[in-house]
Amino acid sequence: MLIGLMRVAEVGVDLVGMTIESDLRSGVSYRIERWLGQGGTAAAYLATRHCDQGQSPAVMKIILPEVAMDPDGTAAKVVKKEAVALGRLNERVPPTPFVVRFMDVGTVNAGTPAGTISLPWLAVEYVHGGVEGTTLEDRVAFSVQHTGFAFDAERASRVLSHVGQGLSEVHAAGVVHRDLTPNNVLCCGFAGDEMFKISDFGIARPRGLDATFGSALVGTPGYIAPELALDGASEPAPVSDIFSFAAIGYFVLTGEPYFDTRNPVQAVFLARREERRSILEAARLCPELRCDESTCRAIDEALARATAGDPRLRPANARAFAASLVPLLSTGGPPRRSRRHVSSVLEVQSVVPTTGWAWTVRHPPGDDRIVNSVGWDGDGHCLAATNRGLSYWNGSEWLPVPGECAGLPEHVCFVRRIESGRWLLAADRARLVEYSRDGVTRVVRGPDRELTFTLVGGDIDDLAVVVALRAGWPPLLCACVGGHWLKPLPVPAAAAITSITEVEETRWLLAGRSTEGKGFAALYAPLDWQLEAVPAPETRALVACAGLSERRVGVAVGGQGAVLRVRDGRVRAHCLNPPENLASAAVDLLDRTWAGGAGQLWLSSAGGDGWVQVWRDDDWQAPFISILADAGLVVAMTADGGVLECRASLSQITVPPPTVV
Repeated sequence: MLIGLMRVAEVGVDLVGMTIESDLRSGVSYRIERWLGQGGTAAAYLATRHCDQGQSPAVMKIILPEVAMDPDGTAAKVVKKEAVALGRLNERVPPTPFVVRFMDVGTVNAGTPAGTISLPWLAVEYVHGGVEGTTLEDRVAFSVQHTGFAFDAERASRVLSHVGQGLSEVHAAGVVHRDLTPNNVLCCGFAGDEMFKISDFGIARPRGLDATFGSALVGTPGYIAPELALDGASEPAPVSDIFSFAAIGYFVLTGEPYFDTRNPVQAVFLARREERRSILEAARLCPELRCDESTCRAIDEALARATAGDPRLRPANARAFAASLVPLLSTGGPPRRSRRHVSSVLEVQSVVPTTGWAWTVRHPPGDDRIVNSVGWDGDGHCLAATNRGLSYWNGSEWLPVPGECAGLPEHVCFVRRIESGRWLLAADRARLVEYSRDGVTRVVRGPDRELTFTLVGGDIDDLAVVVALRAGWPPLLCACVGGHWLKPLPVPAAAAITSITEVEETRWLLAGRSTEGKGFAALYAPLDWQLEAVPAPETRALVACAGLSERRVGVAVGGQGAVLRVRDGRVRAHCLNPPENLASAAVDLLDRTWAGGAGQLWLSSAGGDGWVQVWRDDDWQAPFISILADAGLVVAMTADGGVLECRASLSQITVPPPTVV
């Protein structure tokens, strides 16, 4: 393909609308949708990946003509390095969730006044940032603007944990990033679903790949380790990334740079000095930390060690550095979400709920795969229990999960995400199994081995609710508080409990079918060992429920268009018109409710009972059985593995004026 390209500034205009074929995968192509931005070596574009299995968004980084024409071969080095670095991290299933996923690589021909040149390109997964922004720098700025402070302790702890795990995997693959900054950490999700992913490996140094950029300074002043900034005097090593990681840690806690300069020479000078700034000097440090001076001093010491001018004095690896800080940011119990942060995001309002949204078939329906349960991660990937065993959806294709993992149950009844990259599996013999890419990490046994766990919600280390079955018994509610099981509560009025959701911190909505063959719903308070039946709409069964505890709201849906909504303890029941059967539900952070049936999706505006059918395709015969809903992003999955995505432009979402606390 030949692209008319006269000036670098015209790249973003000329490529939009073009289709580029993959050099690696037959039948795979990328249509460029819009220009995203430009750096020193490449321009970034939002593209749609097309193949027989469906479509998916991608970010294409296309080398600039002036770089591609460099006789030193810089263009090829940039693409090859990032492809090697990221490709090594895709080899296991599930892949690490804390590094952007490599998708493809290739070249495209471009016409210039000097003749036709070949522009290398690289495709990686698209990360939907949402209303708070796509980069860590964006999200810290959002927090400062809308709450008056940088990240609170719980949120900063999540950043350190995710980046630490991602960086550890990067180093284990033999790669040194060399440019780890808040702009190179991408973000998605909200509150407990928030995820942080390392990106931009263009100047990384993979083991076995000796291409360099000569004596040029590569890295960002204030984040690059001093040994790398001195004309390449030192060989890149993992401890160089630890320096950058610590500078990010200071930034997320304070909203300010650790080394406040853009001058490369001054940045090296500051980094080589022993003196370091204290987080207490920053005006945007959250008040909960500021009032604990001893913890702040301990954090200062950990940051100072990790940014020591002598690399030998730094922590040996990313996990060790994260482990030195995360306990200091812990409250001593399970992580608690900051009400200040949650409130700032819940104030966001939608301008256009559905008009102009783009619908994309990520994977067509019709597989012989039967999906029984789905555990969504905040990036739209998921682990699913299927008739083929555990399967992983990576955003563009289904991958089988290796079955040789010791301790993995043969039959998994239910999958629930407990944190990014970790899931809780419910199985027979009263087992709850924690699973991640490292395999089974823990097995929790219930109070009675004769039970089969079918549903689970909550935190097994704090408060968890489990639905259990035993032959000849009605469904049982088993609550686990701080690792201790309470006495099971029988539910004799229910023939089956099909779904549970948290509507308040200690209150749960249950949905299912009654012994009379009608819809069943109840509110369960496990700490009070109390179950309150609530009137269900006319239906044969309530099939699914979803909630958003931050808004104290829950919804249950079922056959004949039945909808039951709980808000602040008040219950309302109604039915869709026409009364279509519903099999899934979700509540997004804008307080809108989504529901899915066979070949259709429905939307109810914030807090209302009116429903609009927003998508329909009668060729999709299997019902949608699971929905992930975020502000501006909805991903729905059918019982036969079909995946549909609905995505809005951020221009359709407004953020209200900040309320500074």
